[in-house]
Amino acid sequence: MNKKTLALNLLELRQSHSLTQKQLCEDLNIGRSTYSYFETGSRIPDIETLLMFARYYHVSLDELTGSGLSKNLMQETDANHAEHNLLLHLKSKHIPIDDIMGLTKADFDFLKDYKALTDDNKAEMQYLMNYKLRKQN
Repeated sequence: MNKKTLALNLLELRQSHSLTQKQLCEDLNIGRSTYSYFETGSRIPDIETLLMFARYYHVSLDELTGSGLSKNLMQETDANHAEHNLLLHLKSKHIPIDDIMGLTKADFDFLKDYKALTDDNKAEMQYLMNYKLRKQN
């Protein structure tokens, strides 16, 4: 079993079901930090945990651990593909994985829209965000 393939499949399954790590962990009664290790490929779940994930997502163990699932899920919709690319981009910038995993679909949509802005508009958005944060605190 390839750790990276399994990690990517777990990530894509969770995102395709519009779940946060917190929601998934509450549903399955597992620790969020433990799950985060599985999704980043730092650890491989034991067979019982793999079976639990497979039952939860209604996929076979072969689909969960094999290479075919990742490609199928990425092709489901353009939105999933864009979110996947955005996740890879954020990870390449060395942003802590917990910060990325806490993002919702609305957060990803906002980031996608932000990326489409001109540099001047991005600077204005940053100024407005900083202003709102100072007012909030």
